[in-house]
Amino acid sequence: MGRWKGRFLSLVGRVCLIKSVLSAIPLFYLSMYKLPVVVLKDFEKVQRRFLWGWGDEGRKVAWVSWRKVCEPREASGLGILNLRFFNVALLGKWIWRLETEKDDL
Repeated sequence: MGRWKGRFLSLVGRVCLIKSVLSAIPLFYLSMYKLPVVVLKDFEKVQRRFLWGWGDEGRKVAWVSWRKVCEPREASGLGILNLRFFNVALLGKWIWRLETEKDDL
């Protein structure tokens, strides 16, 4: 049963689920710690496999590079978060906040 459930989702449905669920799972970790490269690759692997196909038929064809998929929709991408850039942005927010709100520690 498990290998069939993803076949009922269109590409748009899979992109929506990646944006709302798979990108939100590591949010707390990303906001507090620098993401190790190994963890980043594992998350991206899960996202890629979910986007490009399901089942046990072997390796799926990635029709577009992952870099292009992570670009904003206005730049003809799919708007999926690039976890590395998102991690750096969240850590930068903490640095900015520590510098501007020194009395709030």
